[in-house]
Amino acid sequence: MPDTKKLIVSAELLALDVVLTRLLAVNTPVMKIGLGFAAVALCAVLYGPWWAALVAALGDLVGALLFPTGAFFPGFTLTAACTGLIFGLCLYRRDRSLLWPILAAVLNVVLVSYLANTAMISYISGTPYTTLLKARAVQLAVMLPVQGAVLSFLHRSRAIKRLLERAE
Repeated sequence: MPDTKKLIVSAELLALDVVLTRLLAVNTPVMKIGLGFAAVALCAVLYGPWWAALVAALGDLVGALLFPTGAFFPGFTLTAACTGLIFGLCLYRRDRSLLWPILAAVLNVVLVSYLANTAMISYISGTPYTTLLKARAVQLAVMLPVQGAVLSFLHRSRAIKRLLERAE
């Protein structure tokens, strides 16, 4: 059973995820450019892959309920959970080398955001997958270095290290 502090921090990160993803991001029908992933990544650094996957999935559900941008589609909740899982597997209790945050960014941006989310958009919109891949290449080009840099900061920051020590 999670302790109270873990629940409170997770709820705060979930709320931050919703704000960064739904309110402070550039959202179009085919791409999303923003920093919502940072809250999930911080949760992954603090509490591991399964907890981060849960927070990411709940963040998608809460965001879809509070700020709907079309019909709810559970495929996006699944890919959100995959993001939390990837971040947790790559960042939780790992050494401070650059390998782990860069691997997390590549796996998340390429596999989840670019390939899997494009498949979801293609499925619900009826637009051919390859057409969407071309349109979403801009998101890939922007988000890969952004996620790599932010994840590296979160993974290697002394301030985050102190936060981790207090959170445990």
